[in-house]
Amino acid sequence: MLKVWNELGWMDGVGVLGSLLLCLAYAAVSNKWLPTDGMRFHAMNLVGALLLLASLYTRPNYGAIFIEVVWITIAGNALYRIFRDKQQRNQVEST
Repeated sequence: MLKVWNELGWMDGVGVLGSLLLCLAYAAVSNKWLPTDGMRFHAMNLVGALLLLASLYTRPNYGAIFIEVVWITIAGNALYRIFRDKQQRNQVEST
């Protein structure tokens, strides 16, 4: 066990940070601390998935890479939709 611990690099720490961020986002939504359609929830998912994907560069796992790309796509699309809708509301209010 100690040998494995000693072989961990800083990119493994990046992956752990990403995992913690994803878990925190899920806990926040599950406990109704954040709304599911809010920007913070999707931003936490996007950043967490990006950190995990970056950590997979040093130790590739194709299943994990696939799920992180899907996660990034979903979160990115949700953030795009939130920004687009906000911009459209601002345009309507300014006319």
